[in-house]
Amino acid sequence: MKNLELVQKDLVSVTKKFGQFDYILCHGVYSWVPEKVQQAILRICRENLSARGIAYIGYKTYPGWKAHEIVRDAMLLRAGEREGGAERLAYGRGMLDFLHQHARRDSVLARAIEQDHAMIRTFDAAYVIHDFLASTNAPCYFRDFAARADEHDLAYLADADPPLMFATNYGDEIARLLFDECGHSQVLLEQYLDFVTDRAFRRSLLVRKERAGDIGYNVQATRLRGLHVAAQLACAQGEARIDDSPQPFSAANGNAVVLDNAVAKLAAEALTRAWPFTMGFDELHRVVQSKLPETEQARNVTEGRLVAFFNSIVVQGIGRYRLTPLVRQGEHPCVDKAARDYPAYLPQGQAVHTFNGWHEPVLLNPVMHYLLPHLDGSHTREALLAMLARAVSEGTLTIEAAGAQATLAAELDRVLALLCA
Repeated sequence: MKNLELVQKDLVSVTKKFGQFDYILCHGVYSWVPEKVQQAILRICRENLSARGIAYIGYKTYPGWKAHEIVRDAMLLRAGEREGGAERLAYGRGMLDFLHQHARRDSVLARAIEQDHAMIRTFDAAYVIHDFLASTNAPCYFRDFAARADEHDLAYLADADPPLMFATNYGDEIARLLFDECGHSQVLLEQYLDFVTDRAFRRSLLVRKERAGDIGYNVQATRLRGLHVAAQLACAQGEARIDDSPQPFSAANGNAVVLDNAVAKLAAEALTRAWPFTMGFDELHRVVQSKLPETEQARNVTEGRLVAFFNSIVVQGIGRYRLTPLVRQGEHPCVDKAARDYPAYLPQGQAVHTFNGWHEPVLLNPVMHYLLPHLDGSHTREALLAMLARAVSEGTLTIEAAGAQATLAAELDRVLALLCA
């Protein structure tokens, strides 16, 4: 990479002279360092953030981490003063095995152990040591974090996962009660939601305080219309009725929504066919209009319902969105050269993977590993299918039920979808 500079530096020593940045990212650090360093992190986010920049901080929160603290305390008791992460982890896990078997069944401790035992036994050792055996462990309530950010002339912008911010996603009764209780305070509203969900980790976005007046939590229609969206939505009742009757749909990420008009259902079908690629508002509007009966093609009604559908994608998290389109590369499937080259540079022992157009890691099975170098835009889908069939016939690849051409085609389509090719 030609545009990257790596610097190892004490955070406390970073000053304004270090430079101005549009994005400052601090994940898995804030809750694991002393208060002096926490203050330095927030100072850096203020002093080194450009005028229109955004800072991201990931940190552990109460009330969710209260139960995990009991588990941590038990592990630390047995790990004691032992040195070396592997030995400390082994002793800490042994303590959990003991308590999992002998703690009083109806106790808070037993419930906490039950929640974490399997994860601590099986998760990556470095992760468990970092979360449960680090010398510093300082979760906080979100409201306190926001207040400390305010002291450093920073304003809370949003959660990195926007659907978690909206009370309406937790039921009408919860939303009504919290709106009455919290007024116009987004921070107070989200603090209440942290109690409702027992949240243990947050990923907060911050901006300079002078921009606070520009922050709004009502999603604007003009902004929605500028998005390129993608979604994979399945009707829970099997077949969607293209009318205004309510039907439940489930998204690929597990979120659910009720669609109650023909416009939204047609949009869901169009996006599912296009998945994992995006469609813009105008394109999706044309597709929906073309499938509506003439009696229902009133443009203003269709546009209003499509805006509401886009709002569901953002607020309810039933799809993905971006400012630039992600489109299929015609008849010649192609992934970025960096993604094709990526597996060759992985450290030894790491699971072989690459990334796709949504910046997601994609684990490579033998078929994907074989096809990846050929996804350079020089081969048609038919040519790739022929390569796959030849590799199977020669014994280079083994695919279950590979004798059927339809199976090979389905596997190729699956690979192309995962890689956004």
